[in-house]
Parts: sequence; structure tokens; C-alpha cells
Amino acid sequence: MTRLGFLLTWVSIFFLFADMPNQANAQSRGQGVLNAVSYLPMPGGASIAVRPLDDTDDNLILQHEFERRLRAQGYTVSPDAVLVLTFETRDVIGAWSDSGQRRVIELKQSRAASGIQDPQVHLNLYDSNRGGVFNEGRGRTAITTPGRYRLDASIDNRTNGQRLWQGWSVAELGAFDSLNLTRTMVPVIVGGIGQTLKRQSFDLP
Repeated sequence: MTRLGFLLTWVSIFFLFADMPNQANAQSRGQGVLNAVSYLPMPGGASIAVRPLDDTDDNLILQHEFERRLRAQGYTVSPDAVLVLTFETRDVIGAWSDSGQRRVIELKQSRAASGIQDPQVHLNLYDSNRGGVFNEGRGRTAITTPGRYRLDASIDNRTNGQRLWQGWSVAELGAFDSLNLTRTMVPVIVGGIGQTLKRQSFDLP
């Protein structure tokens, strides 16, 4: 009874702390991170052309969103401008793992040099992946790394090739689809133009 009580105490402690990472993740949901580097000063009220690296339908929508946000920030948008804002989107696919089937009792038998040893019986009280007496586990598939999207943008002078500014934002896909997620990043990217920023967090709507 003493040994069983000891095991149950540790199981209770595990249940208490098992949800702590989930609570931390819940607090960080709905946020992204912005980084930016300013190489040369941005001229005030400059004229900027917007160009996607890949002219997919989604990127053309993002191009119009960039142009709209730039105008709202006081920039002039012109396809013939000397300064060119180039952007691209990239996705980082999430990782999954197979957590296996629930195992309550495991039987083990090994062969030693002197012959076959007696079988060993293992009672699995709790296993966060496969499940045990006190839990069902996570099922057949568990997400270990959520999918993320990244929006990169840079501003270059097309006459001399000099780079004035570069920025990128990253956020987890969560409940968003890829287009809506990157659209929420556009005003954040535009707001960071001309600045140097390191891991500045922003809220997703």
C-alpha cells in the first residue's frame, strides 16, 4: 500500500504540472513576431513600387494590401518608382508524431546467457503519449510543432542596387488560413519600415 500511495502521489503531481506548458502556449496564441533592419535612411514621403517575388493570386491580393497600407502611411505608390518593396511569403509546415496505442499492461520476457528469464509485468499508470490506467493518451497523432507563416519584405534602390531596409514577421497559423494570416502581417511590416526592430511581438486580430 505504501508503494501504491507513493505512485499515486507522483501521478497527482504530474497531472498538476502537465498542463503548465499548455497554459503558456495559450497565453502566446494570437501573437506574431516582427524583426527589421534599417541599412540606410528612408526618405520621407518617398515613392515606392511594390513587387511580389511570386505573382500567385494570393500574392497579388497582398500586393494591393501593401499598396493600400503604404498610401495610408504617407508614401506614394508608383510602378516606376526608384524604390522597390519586394515581398515573399513562406510557410513552415508543422510536425506531427504518432503517439501509438494505449498500453495499460506490458509483458516483457528476455533471454539471458543462462536461458529464458521469468516474464516481467509492467502496469502503466500514466503515459502522456500512449495512455495508461489514468488517461487515454493523445490518440494516434499528436502535433509537436504548429504550422507557421513568414512574410519577408525588403526595400531596394533599383538604380544602384542599395538595400535601404529589410523586415520579416512570423506567426503561427492557428485558426487563420494562410492568406488571412499574411494579410494581418502587412500593416505590421509597413509600420516597421525604416526602423531596426528585434523580436517585437504584435497581436493578431
